[in-house]
Amino acid sequence: MSTPTPNGSLPRVPLPLEPAVEVVERKGLGHPDTLADAIAELASIRYSQYCLQEFGAVLHHNLDKVAVLGGRAAFTDTDGTYDRPLRVVFGGRISTSFAGRPIPVREILEQAAREQLQEALPGYSRIALEVRHETTDSSKFPHWFAPRSLADLPERPTAFSNDTALLVGTWPRTTAETLALATEAWLRRAPWAGSDIKALVVRREKVFSVTACVPALAGRLDSAADFADALATETAALTDELGARLPGPVSVVANTRGSRAEPLSSQYFTVSGSAVDYGEDGLVGRGNARTGVISGAHGAGNEATFGKNPAYHVGKVGGWLADEAARAVGQALGPCRIALMWHNGSPYHRPALLQTTTAEGINQPAAVDLVYSVLARTDWMQDLVTGALYLPRIEPLDQLLAGLDQDPAA
Repeated sequence: MSTPTPNGSLPRVPLPLEPAVEVVERKGLGHPDTLADAIAELASIRYSQYCLQEFGAVLHHNLDKVAVLGGRAAFTDTDGTYDRPLRVVFGGRISTSFAGRPIPVREILEQAAREQLQEALPGYSRIALEVRHETTDSSKFPHWFAPRSLADLPERPTAFSNDTALLVGTWPRTTAETLALATEAWLRRAPWAGSDIKALVVRREKVFSVTACVPALAGRLDSAADFADALATETAALTDELGARLPGPVSVVANTRGSRAEPLSSQYFTVSGSAVDYGEDGLVGRGNARTGVISGAHGAGNEATFGKNPAYHVGKVGGWLADEAARAVGQALGPCRIALMWHNGSPYHRPALLQTTTAEGINQPAAVDLVYSVLARTDWMQDLVTGALYLPRIEPLDQLLAGLDQDPAA
């Protein structure tokens, strides 16, 4: 007998591949918002790893309040030098001790920030950086952020949602989503390209248009004309590659405000590889979803994932459960959307609302049973901490291109 769904329902939201028009955006690894997301996520991962090794459990923290405040580079015609530092500000709350033993929170967070910036910014060695710590251990519960023992972690042994939230998972990626990721991966290979690459994909039925914005990296090109020619070469090659793989026509354009006008620094030109050189700021939750893209076709609000406690925060654990449930249902029954809502304090195996959507309809008994089998799992820490599942990254280009050869609707 199938497991009954909880009371309540949602109107049927089309699966991402169903509408005639689909719009997907990717903010690249060097985009200020992606930098903030990635720093918050890596800081949480490194803190969690420390806690697991030293104490056997992840202590309370929420580091989803990171801000990346842009620096400033003074530009010459073909180069630049930082004269105002990039600033990373850590907000949120975090446990600073366990059983009276202090935790090197500042060192863990600052190392995570530097590690991620070095990974994301090809010009990292040329930036000036300040890290500010504005985290607190404030709480009305005296031992929430200063636990005396593991008994002060009430989410053990059964994790529960820390908030009321709706999380949605879909499977598989749509062609437009894969295309947005592949565009960044393709353009990032160019030695002259920075990492603050944006890609916007529009699908109209089976016709695709891609608009990209790609920064030049200081020291790699000699003139604006060289930049324009390099962009033209890359977009033409990408158009040819995509044309051989996509089910319909495709066009690719880049840097629509660019020109051949000198100096080179008057174009989209960077020292670090990112618009943080111009004072652009980034905040957690303003960029890509945990899927790596911004896609309204998922039909859910953006419950920020990055920097949240992987032991029980709903934005992290609930997202993982929704994604794993979507994978299970999708592999068995085809493209799907899984919506799950938990109330604050609910154990994860008892959602307040569950809705499955496949091509065959809503809440098929087989789909509901598969979702409940996933909700019984408690093994998410391996993916979230050891596997760094939601840490922003550029996926291998060959895998993304191979994904374009597969029809998600098949």
